[in-house]
Amino acid sequence: MNSLKEKFKHTFEQKNSKTKILIAVGVIGILLILLSEISLPSSKKETEVTKTDYSSYVNELDDKLNNLISSIDGVGKCKVMITLKSTSESVYAKNIQNSQSESSASQNSEYVIYDGKDGDRPILIQENFPEIEGIAIVCSGGDNIAVRERVIQCVSSLFNISSNRISVSKLSGDNRGK
Repeated sequence: MNSLKEKFKHTFEQKNSKTKILIAVGVIGILLILLSEISLPSSKKETEVTKTDYSSYVNELDDKLNNLISSIDGVGKCKVMITLKSTSESVYAKNIQNSQSESSASQNSEYVIYDGKDGDRPILIQENFPEIEGIAIVCSGGDNIAVRERVIQCVSSLFNISSNRISVSKLSGDNRGK
């Protein structure tokens, strides 16, 4: 070990700069190789696909509709409840192959999969939010026919649903006009 130490000492004491440069480049190369093997925490911000869950979607719709309806003239205090037909629907990419012979036709389809960090996943093309089944609105001005019609027209236009799927009633315990 001492002889190796003496050789390095002797090499760096010499005026031959080519040998010094060659050794320095070699040491730097070895250090770079060792450092490349160490995994450093990445500072990249990963984009996450946020999926809106069913209950938060309904609550958000309820709150927005409640705020909108309560701002209509004559409505007063109101409560809203929205019912949905089903949960959300996800549409994934597919490879479809059609084959046809003289006597038959067949179709073969399979989902398009990509290799992500969390394993294989299908490619999401579209996420359809649930369709609204009906809306119930209870408000202070629900006994007034003109207010009721304005509320039904607003909700019908907003959600593109027929008026028979919208119910507007008077809020109980409200002695507004008495």
